Amino acid sequence: MKIGKAIYIIFFAVGMTMFAFSLIPDFREYSPDYFWVMTLVGVALAIFCLFVLLYKPKEKIRLNARYERKGVMLSRPEYNFLLTLRRINPEKYEVVPQVALFSVIEKKTNTSYRNELFRVCDYCFVDRDTFEPLLLVELNDRSHLRADRQQRDEKVAAICEAAHMPLVTFWLDGDIGYETVKRVVRKAILK
Repeated sequence: MKIGKAIYIIFFAVGMTMFAFSLIPDFREYSPDYFWVMTLVGVALAIFCLFVLLYKPKEKIRLNARYERKGVMLSRPEYNFLLTLRRINPEKYEVVPQVALFSVIEKKTNTSYRNELFRVCDYCFVDRDTFEPLLLVELNDRSHLRADRQQRDEKVAAICEAAHMPLVTFWLDGDIGYETVKRVVRKAILK
């Protein structure tokens, strides 16, 4: 037991003793001037000590890593591609960048792990009125040629296919002109 806690327990007992003595009729007759003082001090001391003993301050969360806010969410090419996507039927669709699969796909099996749904797709077309997810869009650069990235991309494609969530992929060094992108997106959404 901590020394501070023991001291508060002792003072709580002293406060309760003072209060108990103040209730004895012989004490009232012996010391009528101090009766109310002893009662109030005893009660106040007991309540204060009880509060200190029972109060549990919120523990400060300790982080094992250093965090820093990013300067931008999207690289310049990703942002430019977002602007291209947003030109496609803006009155009908909204394009949301950086969407995790768990935001648009629900795992229906009884297994509790959803780790595979924490993968992030670059963009998601949603219905402007209902915010229903309609299409996921990936914009790949050369890093997607690595084996680990290809494995990740295959997993995302398999999940999307199983969930009947259309997914289209564009390559940064491929044809990402407005007309091409518009044609591919419209075809995928209308399936």
